[in-house]
Amino acid sequence: MMPGQIPDPFVTTGSLPGQDPLTGRPASALIVKELKCIGTIIVPLLEVKLDKRPQPVESELDEKEKRRKRRSEKNKAAWARMKERTESLQREFEQLELINAELKKQIKKLEQERQLLLFLMLNRQRPTCIVRTDDL
Repeated sequence: MMPGQIPDPFVTTGSLPGQDPLTGRPASALIVKELKCIGTIIVPLLEVKLDKRPQPVESELDEKEKRRKRRSEKNKAAWARMKERTESLQREFEQLELINAELKKQIKKLEQERQLLLFLMLNRQRPTCIVRTDDL
């Protein structure tokens, strides 16, 4: 306001820029403080979600929950089948390992028997073998 100018009756001291006459602080600080106080009242009202998607109805929530439970039950059943199959394969593997070990023992025994028979056969033939003495 200029000196000599008539003050506007609707303008108060706190609404003009400058300092607050009571506190001596800038008016902007007062406005911020006032807005903070008002904000505590307004903010809870603004926290209402303005989601454009409609909120699901109770029946839709129940359907989602039912689908989730069915999917969970199917997963549990599949897990049980997989676990049973895994255990079955593990038992079969262990049986095959035992059979394999037994067959390796038999192979080793047969190999030793073959070497013994070969040695015996060669020893029987030795007396009848003619040794050449071309070198003499």
